[in-house]
Amino acid sequence: MRYLAMFFAALILAACSKAPVTRSETPGVNTAQTLAPELQKASIDSALQFLLTTTATDFLAHRPPDPIRFRDVRFGYIITPGGEKQYMLCGQFLPAQDGDKAQWTSFATIKTSGYEQWIGGQSAGFCQNSSAVWDKVDDLSSSLQSRFDSLR
Repeated sequence: MRYLAMFFAALILAACSKAPVTRSETPGVNTAQTLAPELQKASIDSALQFLLTTTATDFLAHRPPDPIRFRDVRFGYIITPGGEKQYMLCGQFLPAQDGDKAQWTSFATIKTSGYEQWIGGQSAGFCQNSSAVWDKVDDLSSSLQSRFDSLR
């Protein structure tokens, strides 16, 4: 019985001892960021180009409203509950059909498995999200306008 108690005591002590841990990466550093920042930039550029083209195409396909100008267009993302980046393009457009009474209207185009485009008040939930991370790129209005004009 004494040997059995000593055996369990030794087993517990062995289980509680700290063994050296070997790590293959530095804690707190994202390996994808350190190994290939150009791949991340390519992914971001790809998402931006996709959203510019999709936004312009959607405005052409679903008229009215028929935008004549864009302003305050910005690109960013939110982190989904699953930890993924969900890219979006937000801005405002001036519709042509209202003439002198035209008012700037907000829009949001979100990259999902395809895309979603929201116009007016519905877009505010995405574009005014406090957890959104906006790209430091200047206003993308001229880029969107060029893409829109080239598809007409």
